[in-house]
Formats: sequence, structure tokens, C-alpha cells
Amino acid sequence: MRHKFIASLLVLGSLGLGTTTLSNASAQAASWHKGAPKITRGTWADKDALKGRMGAVLWISKNKLVFCDNDPHLSHLRYKKVGHRRYKFRGYEFEAKKNQSTPTMHFVSKHHVTFKDFGIRYNLYK
Repeated sequence: MRHKFIASLLVLGSLGLGTTTLSNASAQAASWHKGAPKITRGTWADKDALKGRMGAVLWISKNKLVFCDNDPHLSHLRYKKVGHRRYKFRGYEFEAKKNQSTPTMHFVSKHHVTFKDFGIRYNLYK
């Protein structure tokens, strides 16, 4: 009787361990999310653009990211949280016909972000 009890505990323990391992693996695999987080959406501009001069302007909607009209825009947008108040974006670049995942955004405050694209960092404000 005691052997059956120990065997059943071992079986239940191994099943519980297997389920825990599978749930952790599936949670790590889904790190890219569709769209853009609500906190990032809207129009962001540097101090020159806010004063009416030529400057960097970033526009983010749910599925599109447009930075300075000259750069290609990203559609079918996805994001990943890469740190505390830091987001990385990926999307389809129509002009280059490829996926791009370089732009990152760091929130300094609610109305101030740093946006890094192609190795250049911009201070943008809402």
C-alpha cells in the first residue's frame, strides 16, 4: 500500500513539474505584441518643431509609426518591452520591403521621451 502511495506522489509531482516548465516556455515565447502601447501613441516632437521650425516629429498610431516624413514608415507595428519604460518597435517597411526592428523609445517622463533610430538619439516632447 505504501509503495502505491509513493508511486502516485512521484507521478503527480512529475506532471506538475512538466506543466510548470511548459507554461514558462510559452510565456517567454510571446514577447512581441501587436500594435503600439497606448502610452506611446500620439505626436511627439523636438523643441524646434514645437516652436514651428524644422525639426524631428514622430507620429505613432495603433498600427503605424512615422518618423520625420523623409524616413520610411513602419506599418503592421509590433512592440516589445525591453526594460523599465523602454520599448522596441518592429514593423513592415514598405519602401525597403523588409521587416525592421531598430527604433527604441525610452520614457524619461510622461511628456518627454528619447527615441533612438539608426543610432541617433532624439529628445521628443508631447
